[in-house]
Amino acid sequence: MSHILFISHARGIHGAEAVMMRAAKACAAAGARVTLVVPSVVPDGGMENALSGVNGLKIMALPYRAAGVNALRNALVRIYNLYALCRLAAFIKKEKIDVIYSSSSITILGAVLAKQTGVRHIWHWHEPVDKHFGWHPSMKNLYRRLAQRADTIVFISHTQQKEWEETLNLRLANARIVYNPIKPVEPVLSDKLMPHEEVKIGFIGHFEQRKNIGLLIRSFERIHAQHANCSLWLCGATGEADRQYIQAMTSLRAPEVNILPQTSEVAQFYHQIDILVLPSWRETMPLVVLEAMQAGVCVLQTNRSGMSELLEGGKETLFFSPDRPEELEHLLMNCMDSDYRSRIAQAGQEKALYLVKNQQFDQQIQTLLCE
Repeated sequence: MSHILFISHARGIHGAEAVMMRAAKACAAAGARVTLVVPSVVPDGGMENALSGVNGLKIMALPYRAAGVNALRNALVRIYNLYALCRLAAFIKKEKIDVIYSSSSITILGAVLAKQTGVRHIWHWHEPVDKHFGWHPSMKNLYRRLAQRADTIVFISHTQQKEWEETLNLRLANARIVYNPIKPVEPVLSDKLMPHEEVKIGFIGHFEQRKNIGLLIRSFERIHAQHANCSLWLCGATGEADRQYIQAMTSLRAPEVNILPQTSEVAQFYHQIDILVLPSWRETMPLVVLEAMQAGVCVLQTNRSGMSELLEGGKETLFFSPDRPEELEHLLMNCMDSDYRSRIAQAGQEKALYLVKNQQFDQQIQTLLCE
């Protein structure tokens, strides 16, 4: 029976952490022993509760931090992580750890630990690699070295792998593609297809610069000037600072622009809206679009993601360039027509439900980590 050491960069239940939790559960279900290491220096975002009761899985909290965005910050982080590194090296020897799994590209503790102990290292990279994410050029040399030492780097799309390789100027022969698991969402289609007065446009995610929310707000304001029966619903606020960030970008107020708090009840949000817009400068594999599509929502999304590998633009979803505002405005204008919007939503829902039914994430992770 293998013993796998999972190293997380955070303690939440969304994004890369959610994928890591699914991988840990899949390995435990396959009979592996799983020890999940979480950073005690960040607040618990629900991960411990979500994993309580999973047979064969234990959680260990240690003081360490994820990589910084520049060379100085990263050097300080590596010094700070020395205590956790020593503790884990001793733990690996005592418990005979077979595999180290790192949950994201910013979790460099696992890479350093694998080099020190000689244990096989699986490194799951979720993040995009561009200026909007915050990567500094000084980090390239570090990642070139660490990437070549990993036994396997898991990317979540071919598009993401290509972008990383171009940025690092390095062909990663140890790369493997594993699409992230898609969360099933209860399908609701009839209400979306029936013509009604108000059209609700939505966004869900972090309120940060790389999500390019300003493009969506500006496009919505122009659409609203011609179609007053539409509203904008932005879900993801974590506090008053986020509300002020959004309000500073628009002259419109409720009920035109609605700012909703971050929530784990994403299905309820999808069922409220007619159109989901993801205007990010860059995404890797944004699964929120497939979640929304299951709920019968028409999805407009950036063309800078791996979703083009799974979805047919113009039929199942609508792609646009994040640096061409006229494209998004034109698509939103078309989607004011309920028949047009419904055709995209129905085709998208059929494709999303097919992908949910046929996803292979658990089997691929079990093969990668447990065999």
